[in-house]
Amino acid sequence: MSKLFLDEDYKGVDYTSTGFPAGEYDNCTFTECLFPELHLSNTTLLECTFTDCNFTNAKFGGTTLNDVVFKGCKMVGVDLSVCNDFMLAIQLDDCVLDLANCYQLRLTNTHFKDCSLKETDFTECNLSQAIFTDCNLKGALFDRTDLQKTDFRTAQNYTIDLDLNKVKGAQFSKEGVHGLLIKYGVKIS
Repeated sequence: MSKLFLDEDYKGVDYTSTGFPAGEYDNCTFTECLFPELHLSNTTLLECTFTDCNFTNAKFGGTTLNDVVFKGCKMVGVDLSVCNDFMLAIQLDDCVLDLANCYQLRLTNTHFKDCSLKETDFTECNLSQAIFTDCNLKGALFDRTDLQKTDFRTAQNYTIDLDLNKVKGAQFSKEGVHGLLIKYGVKIS
């Protein structure tokens, strides 16, 4: 039976030296905690908030993320594709999620705000109705991705192949049209 952690507040904990106890964390807050290279495998996080935490290259195999908010977190190189996709719901605000793997994740209605998502892999991901507010998507990979009704109006540096992705109802700014036409060699001025 897994251990239950309920309504706990953790601040400045370096889990790389103390270890991160497996279990179910419900309505917990983590502030300025360190998780780099750590295995968070088979942990359940429900309605938790992580603020200014470092998850660089953390391992999420089988982890449940339900109504989890990440604010100001460094998440470079994380592989979220191995998370438990049942009830997966996250929100990212001012995070660095560069070089991450979101392959085949169901991230419908996810809000990415002020995030760096450089070279993140969204292949075969369901991002329908997601919102990318002021996000840098330079080199992000969209391949057979569901982007229906997704909001890219304030996102920058994306390249999306309209032939390979579902984009019906997606919203783009006039400035972002370049990222939709690159493949065709069209010059826009």
